[in-house]
Amino acid sequence: MGAVYAAAFAAALLGALFATPVARKVALRLDIVDMPAARKVHTDPIPYLGGLAIILAFVGAMVLGVIVHPLAGSYEQVAAILGGGLVLAGMGLVDDLKVVPGWIKVPLEMVAALVLYASGVAAHPFKNIALDLPLNVAWVVGITNAVNYMDNMDGLSAGVVAIASGYFFVLAALSRQILVASLAAALTGCALGFLWWNRPPARIFMGDTGSLFLGFMLASIGLKLRFHALPDRVGFLVPIAVMAIPILDALMVSVSRVQRGLSPIHPGKDHMSHRLVRVGIPSKAAVGLIYFASASCGWLGVIIVYASPTTAYLLMGWLIVVAVFLGWLLLRVKVESQ
Repeated sequence: MGAVYAAAFAAALLGALFATPVARKVALRLDIVDMPAARKVHTDPIPYLGGLAIILAFVGAMVLGVIVHPLAGSYEQVAAILGGGLVLAGMGLVDDLKVVPGWIKVPLEMVAALVLYASGVAAHPFKNIALDLPLNVAWVVGITNAVNYMDNMDGLSAGVVAIASGYFFVLAALSRQILVASLAAALTGCALGFLWWNRPPARIFMGDTGSLFLGFMLASIGLKLRFHALPDRVGFLVPIAVMAIPILDALMVSVSRVQRGLSPIHPGKDHMSHRLVRVGIPSKAAVGLIYFASASCGWLGVIIVYASPTTAYLLMGWLIVVAVFLGWLLLRVKVESQ
């Protein structure tokens, strides 16, 4: 299977590397740019449409993967994953061009999550649909938006996605989950290929088109991960650990905004990255710290796979305590009024 994974990764990487500058030229020609604003970090207009390059690279890699190694009956689930990702990406593209209200975004994400569940792309930690279904929907909506929230500083979201999907690939490959590993390999490749053009100073942004697509893909892959040596309830802790930093950022931002009388989806410079910069850490170093934290949480996820259930619960408890403490510290950093 190594050749299949390598082909998926290389195709996505090269696809994103070459498609992104083309998308940049198209965005500049059509004047699809992100203008500077008080709530944004950049000071010059930056072209959008990087998300389209990411999607083309990912889909191209998956088509190549199907040619190299047929999916053997997994087409329904692949259709649900890609279909949901493309629908949310389309919504993101509209939002990049003109604002889409939250009352449209969240319900559409919930529908995409329900389609995943119906197709079998789901986790069943409680073996009870009354508990599992809401958990699955919350996971998909939460992770999709958490990755979208992370797209607030040059190279941040793409780098975090590359780290998380890289861990998902390793975990899936070790568990001999060919489809999941192939999806994760392709996702890692297109995130890294785009990161070359999005690293500081960014020459193009992925926009909501890319961040919603990447977030939905990560959420879907997390639901597909299985660890036969672990009970499902323990196995579900693994993707939570891998995605701990985006989850913490999303929760912290939501709490901060509600405390200030704002909607959780209200945009602003109050994310983890912004708060690190506010205490004097250079933006590149702040991004690097978040990369390191994401990689550390991913490694904790790997440890959980090989730990006993009791140890796994203790490790997750420790992670939650640390996350709550760090979140509390960061929330004490004053942010600009929105």
